[in-house]
Amino acid sequence: MPYYEPWPALKRETWRPDIRAAVLANQRIGIHRKLMKTAAAADLYPVAIGTDAVVYPSPGPSPLDILPYTDDGKPAPGTFRLGASPGMVKHQGTQTVLWAEAQFEEARAVFNAANLIKNDPTAGEGE
Repeated sequence: MPYYEPWPALKRETWRPDIRAAVLANQRIGIHRKLMKTAAAADLYPVAIGTDAVVYPSPGPSPLDILPYTDDGKPAPGTFRLGASPGMVKHQGTQTVLWAEAQFEEARAVFNAANLIKNDPTAGEGE
């Protein structure tokens, strides 16, 4: 959708910008808490943060390579957990450092890698 066109949701009679703002605020608070817990549990910090995506450096292509676990093998409490239930996160994609470097060279400007990290570029359409 081009930037100059109004957002279609604004035409709905049931559109409630206050509810949308509250949901986004709660989501943002939750992601910040999980960022801090992950940093404390695994000494791991993101290289890019988007609206709904966080990019971490990883030694391997799987998201399981970076998720912190307790000594029992369970996910560390309060950190990111993979899954479909509320409060869990999904893997958006994996890219190499060379891919990120190529994106920087192509853009010739500063950009947020978290907005482009998805393996399937059409996966974000309509969101």
